[in-house]
Amino acid sequence: MQTWRNRPLPACLVLLCLAPVLAGCRIEVPVMPGAETPASSTTAPVQPAPVDNAAAEASGPPELPPLPRADIVGNDMTFDRGGYIEQADMVAFSDGITRTPGWTQKKLLVNGESVYVSESGCTASLRYTPAQGPLLVDGDDRASTEALFRFMDPSILPEYLVITEWLWGESAGESKASVEFLTYIQEATGDTPASAISLRLFHATGTGLAFVVSCPSDENLTAAVADIRNRISVVPPG
Repeated sequence: MQTWRNRPLPACLVLLCLAPVLAGCRIEVPVMPGAETPASSTTAPVQPAPVDNAAAEASGPPELPPLPRADIVGNDMTFDRGGYIEQADMVAFSDGITRTPGWTQKKLLVNGESVYVSESGCTASLRYTPAQGPLLVDGDDRASTEALFRFMDPSILPEYLVITEWLWGESAGESKASVEFLTYIQEATGDTPASAISLRLFHATGTGLAFVVSCPSDENLTAAVADIRNRISVVPPG
């Protein structure tokens, strides 16, 4: 069930929604106090203790059977199928909004972000997130994505997030399947615009995608999100 919340978003999320006024607001993970960087550490190397492989395998995420690329591309990329994505790959998106009437491009992949503005006053920001190693939950894309939301705003609990489906394929026109994201929706209140923030953090790549739409009204937001979702696709790696 979708949960709507009527409260202003914190500063970083407001900046993320209002893409044209972004000034270097990136989803970054701070170094924890007292943590040493590799360059500053003076501790001598320690020989690791023997690992009980059987115990490690039993406690780790279950291994998925190998699949040919056609099966990965042709089937829905749900959260529990994130393990099929190769660790060395980066997940990208195919952008077809440039050919959509009513939308004007303001930025094209500047620091990984493209920004569009519609005739109805909506703003769409499509971007890659930088590496999010400390937030990753091994073998669990959904838990990793929830951790990214909590990092941006600790008050965003998992029950406030809804699963949304975006196109999964080389392009919007060729897509035959969908990919799951988690989405936080806020209604318009006073001077605060309506917004929808959709994220997916892929544990296999350590990076993610963020699709953000902000509009003057709830009605505009519904139409704009539907328009964007029909014009872009998440490109399967490989």
